[in-house]
Amino acid sequence: MLRLCHVRFALFLIANLDRVRTECPLGWQHYNNSCYFFSSESLNWYLAQSACRGHDARLAEIETKDRQDYITDLAKRFNHYNYWIGGRDDIIESRWIWSSTDKLLTYTNWGPNEPNGGTGENCLSMYAPWTWQWYDMTCSASQQFICEKNFHNSEEIIG
Repeated sequence: MLRLCHVRFALFLIANLDRVRTECPLGWQHYNNSCYFFSSESLNWYLAQSACRGHDARLAEIETKDRQDYITDLAKRFNHYNYWIGGRDDIIESRWIWSSTDKLLTYTNWGPNEPNGGTGENCLSMYAPWTWQWYDMTCSASQQFICEKNFHNSEEIIG
């Protein structure tokens, strides 16, 4: 009986060898329906966004506490840097939107006295000393960034 199971399993593998599950790209981290990449390069917010687009991605958009907790946990493991994420208020001051959709932020994780609306502080960052709570920052500052792309949990036929 055991041998028959092995034969059936082997036939199943052979029949499905041309199908593979798509995964997040190498170096990206999977969470729910997204893949995340933590840069080691420091760029200003605009160049960071462009770098993400070069990978068919966007600056990360954190829309829930669960997602914030996951990203904070990864940030702790990778290093202790500040990171750009995809929010901005450069169109209307104090009206924070996600850059890829122009939708208002419905979840926030602002640090103490943030956003403080300082001169030219129109881009959203996660601040390491505050356990990656959010703060508004001058977009021209250089820091690392987090890219996000959609995770497609589908089968792809090869060959």
